[in-house]
Amino acid sequence: MRALLDLMREHEAAVKNFSTQCRFLLRQASAHLKILGPEHGEKELIELVAAELAKLSLPLRKPYTLHPKP
Repeated sequence: MRALLDLMREHEAAVKNFSTQCRFLLRQASAHLKILGPEHGEKELIELVAAELAKLSLPLRKPYTLHPKP
C-alpha cells in the first residue's frame, strides 16, 4: 500500500489523468484490506490513504486558485 501511494505521488500528472480509476482503487483498498481497517490497521497508513483520496476528490483547479496572492 505504501508503495502504491509513493508511485501515485511520483507520477502525480498521470494520476490526475486517471483520477477516477485511482479513486476507485483507493476506495476498494480501503474497503477490503485489513491493513486499512480502523480496528486492525495502522493509523498512519489509513491517514495517508484518506489524504490521497481527498486530493483526488477535489475538483481540478487552476494553479492560481490554490495559492491566491494576498
